Amino acid sequence: MRAEASPDDLVARPLVLEDGALELRLTVESNLEAMHVARPLSLAPDAWWGIAHRWTLGLIHSNASLDRIDAGATFCVRQSDASTCRDLYRGSGIDVRYGALAGALAVAPRVRMVIRDVEPFKPATTLGALVRWTQGRFAIASDPYVRLPLANHRLGNRAALSVPLWLTVQPAGGVAIALHTGFDADFAVIGDGYHGPLALGVTARITKALDLGAEAGWLRLLGAQPDSKRGTALLTVDWHPWNPWHP
Repeated sequence: MRAEASPDDLVARPLVLEDGALELRLTVESNLEAMHVARPLSLAPDAWWGIAHRWTLGLIHSNASLDRIDAGATFCVRQSDASTCRDLYRGSGIDVRYGALAGALAVAPRVRMVIRDVEPFKPATTLGALVRWTQGRFAIASDPYVRLPLANHRLGNRAALSVPLWLTVQPAGGVAIALHTGFDADFAVIGDGYHGPLALGVTARITKALDLGAEAGWLRLLGAQPDSKRGTALLTVDWHPWNPWHP
């Protein structure tokens, strides 16, 4: 699968990396709740490598790598007893993607093996796929997946369904604006305990190898049990040492 998007076409970038390509990302995750700004605060690194034709392998730590608008992933640099960010290291994961379909409709099946927390130990796997439809400067994307616990499901490591949704427009070359929403629920309470995120994000291509992004919003603003107090800001630095869309 060849990358055919122009360097400034952010909405049509391939869902998987070319063979040998590398992507490194650092996400600063900050709580925005009144009286608790930047508590918790986390610095979460992610990395992806195009290991073969159509195949991408990643080492992930951030909440964003699981489509979550939340603070407190590994590494917690400002802890908070009121959240799960109580220790420096909380967990990590392996992300495997396969580019099954490219073009206006792109599909990449995806499997992630993650440690959601280390105390108590919460290993899980997610099964799903990245899906995106593009038309000109507009894109609709999703990353639906089922999370299956591998241990300690009675200690909060529950089976869950996540269906994130991004509505993206590119008003100018190298700049994209996205509305992030969706549906999340543990299967045990899917009827009356579901919730949905709502956030606005901006991504800008700064140089041939560097993107900057910002997203702010709420993890649980929509749904049966909304929480309008706990907002989150995510700031990302995305570096592509070599990628075919950065000539």
